[in-house]
Formats: sequence, C-alpha cells, structure tokens
Amino acid sequence: MAEFVEADNAEAIITRIEHKSRKIESLLKQHKPVEALKTALEGSPPNTKDERCKSANWIVVHRAIMAIKDVDSLFSYLDPEYYDILMKSQLWNSQPKPSL
Repeated sequence: MAEFVEADNAEAIITRIEHKSRKIESLLKQHKPVEALKTALEGSPPNTKDERCKSANWIVVHRAIMAIKDVDSLFSYLDPEYYDILMKSQLWNSQPKPSL
C-alpha cells in the first residue's frame, strides 16, 4: 500500500508546485502550451492526504489545460505516460471535497 506524505512535508510540496507554476507561466508566455501541460503533469505530488497540495497541483494542471486551444488533438501531443497522470488529476478533482 502507498505511503502518504506527512503534513510537515506538505510545505515542501507546495513550494515545488509554486516553482513549477512559475515555469508553466513562462512556457505559456512563450506560446508552448503542450510543454506547459507536460511540465504541470510531471512530478505530480506524491500520495498525500493534504488537500492544499492536491488543490495547488490541480490549479497548475488546469491552467495549462485551459491554454490549449485544440483540446481534441491534445492526446496526439502527449506521450501515453501522461494519460494516467491526467486521468488521476481529473478523477480527484471531480470528487466531492470535505467542508473545512
């Protein structure tokens, strides 16, 4: 069974996501949305129960997805290794979140 990241490591994960977000914004400014999406999907947070990490990562992935104008051909641009990551991101985002 997968181990979950403890809350004290959540801050480190958030910091990595923030760094990744800056890189993605740079790629989007260079009109490279597919590269931005690949960057967003790479190094997705490890198994964590921390909702902040999951939410922060989803925001980054969503930003990159929304920049792609031709969504129908999105999968032709991505390597199959990214399909699973993208699907997990979508599934997690569609589940109801507990109220805080």
